[in-house]
Amino acid sequence: MHILLILGSASFVIAAKSASGAFYHTSSAKACQYFKTFYPNSTYFSNETLYTEANDAYYTSSAWLGPACVFAPTCAQEMSQGVKVLTDFNTHFAIRGGGHMPISDAANINSTGVLLSTSGLTQLDLSSDQTSVSIGPGNRWANVYKYLEPFSLSVVGGRMGVVGVPGLLLGGGISFFGNQYGWASDNVVKFECVLANGDIIEATGTNEHSDLFWALKGGGNSLCLVTKFELRTLSVPAVYVGEADYGDSVRSKFLDAVFTFAVNGSADVKAAIVPIVRWGSSQGGPTYNTWLFYNGNQSSPIALQNFTAPNMMPSSNTFSYRSMYGWTQETDPPMSQIHGFRQRFYVTSITASLEAMSIIHDTYFTAAQARLSNVTNFFTGVAFMPISENYIAAGNDRGGDPMGVDASKAPYIWVEQSLSWPDPADDSKIEEFLTSVNAEISSKLESLGVTSPFLYLNDADAGQPVFEGYPKQNVERLKKIRARYDLHMIFTDLMPGGWKIEHT
Repeated sequence: MHILLILGSASFVIAAKSASGAFYHTSSAKACQYFKTFYPNSTYFSNETLYTEANDAYYTSSAWLGPACVFAPTCAQEMSQGVKVLTDFNTHFAIRGGGHMPISDAANINSTGVLLSTSGLTQLDLSSDQTSVSIGPGNRWANVYKYLEPFSLSVVGGRMGVVGVPGLLLGGGISFFGNQYGWASDNVVKFECVLANGDIIEATGTNEHSDLFWALKGGGNSLCLVTKFELRTLSVPAVYVGEADYGDSVRSKFLDAVFTFAVNGSADVKAAIVPIVRWGSSQGGPTYNTWLFYNGNQSSPIALQNFTAPNMMPSSNTFSYRSMYGWTQETDPPMSQIHGFRQRFYVTSITASLEAMSIIHDTYFTAAQARLSNVTNFFTGVAFMPISENYIAAGNDRGGDPMGVDASKAPYIWVEQSLSWPDPADDSKIEEFLTSVNAEISSKLESLGVTSPFLYLNDADAGQPVFEGYPKQNVERLKKIRARYDLHMIFTDLMPGGWKIEHT
């Protein structure tokens, strides 16, 4: 049985059964029927292949929530109409870019709401003078790097090609180029936005929407829906980049090398590292590897020498001169092997301290081996990311951002825990582990006085107090900007996923 609503000449189903026999939420059914009537080629229901592709493409299977429908606008005007319709019908919704955030409702929603997918917004347009590139939010960084490769250009973007463009930029964005150019978001020159009332505006650092421009550089998804990012280009035909693996017997040398790079090595702003310690339930002790990066044609830069012989002898090393797109061809294919796994992130921020790094490393992996060895196909990585004063200062030189990281306390180490496992039956065991091990780590670090309140949004777990780590004056400014552009809190209440400025 269906209930019908007549709007003009169109009839809309406002209560519809799903394939399982359950009824969809009335407002989501109305909105979905509207979209299917007026945008049939951009609206997908659960019995369609494009719906499945949109719902099941997330980094974590816990985010395969099954929205009432998927609406994939192909231009800013269609996104504007989508926001108006969802607001008129009082329908909950989510917005999806790359879907990298491993929090179930960060970028998806269940059958009570509609998923707005940016998969139809994949435009790439290089400016006539080649100094900037306009990027649609449906792109991943591999698409961007591939597009720019023939021009010998790149941008300050994601370190992996599978990462989506909008999530990285709106959360700040760590990049290989960070020591030179700051946050990825600090290299945006223009945002095209759909506001909560449906207006389409452009925000730059100098126009009447400069407040919104500032807020979007790390302010998350409470403010508008971005339908285009314009980024500065870099004259970078190729870089030295690759992964070095060291096996399982270099704990002390590895942590020493990371700490030394944080304190001294990043003085060469062209150098970057992503040091990761990995362990899985099918192996003995943790193993050690590092992504090595240098923005130049130098095969043995001094800043990276501690990560090569004679200090540490890699068992394998792919460090070579290639384009950023070429690098994504190494890192991206293995990601398909964990499609359908469950994922969690958790982030801890410390000022650089070798003692604190050792405490985190030993506490985490001792607990993981003791408590998670019986979780089938479980694996985890802990990245010890050095963040230099240069990194923060480079962003501040471009107008700053709401994150407001204190450069005077740098260098930092931002420690990201990443956990993967296939069976939902193990979710509670992972939750218990994360809660207990991080409470233990926090207790041990307390006496050292090295913890920092800032938590990088894109690596945080649900419930971590992200905005509470921003400077209070910046949070108050964010709230005023949010109120200016979304007085009725459409992107807070009707679009509930993600961290919201108003909830601090």
